[in-house]
Amino acid sequence: MKSPRIILIGERDLDKKAHLGIEASLALYRREANFRIDYDWVNTAAITPESVEAILREVSGIWCTPGSPYENTSGALLAIQYARVEKKAFLGTCGGFQHALMEFAENVLKREATHQELAPAALVPLIVKLSCSLIGAKGNVIVTDSEFFSSILGATQSIEEFNCSYGMNTVLEEAFNGSELRFVARDEVGQVRAFRLRGHPFFVGTLFQPERKALASSLHPVVRAFFEAVI
Repeated sequence: MKSPRIILIGERDLDKKAHLGIEASLALYRREANFRIDYDWVNTAAITPESVEAILREVSGIWCTPGSPYENTSGALLAIQYARVEKKAFLGTCGGFQHALMEFAENVLKREATHQELAPAALVPLIVKLSCSLIGAKGNVIVTDSEFFSSILGATQSIEEFNCSYGMNTVLEEAFNGSELRFVARDEVGQVRAFRLRGHPFFVGTLFQPERKALASSLHPVVRAFFEAVI
């Protein structure tokens, strides 16, 4: 039987702990489950309206990885849109979380969705610079969707690793009310830290970087759930 294949969206850089952690996660899962998941990195520059179907049609999962700003923002957004529309298992971590929110806001909510890192002069960006940077930080994440997210984590809260300076603009949260995109975890002051897309087999984003857990030889339950959705 042909092994399922994941596409890792982003510019591979093994100086980034998250990228090391992603590859370590895949190796850990293969040892633990005795099951091989193939993977390829695809630079965002390679993804265009003309190429996206050919690149992603045969894959079983798409992981939009940390490392933004990407070489080609529109390429990352196209890959996320493809995963959402074509019901491909999807995980977006850190920058992938941010860009998945942007894609949904633009293409489903029909709202302008800017990233302050890319457009510093934007009046009301969807993704904003955090007042307190989370570069190299650990923080408590509290589940707000016990039906879905706590069943993955096996707990109602957890200490997670972050490495980001940007997050969702709380002023624009209400724009997502009533949509299928649900916020499933927050920090201790209520800021969004994870989402899921209802009606999709597996479409999850986390501002934290669960892949880093593999650098301590442990597979994060969110990553494991993604792999199982891929299979």
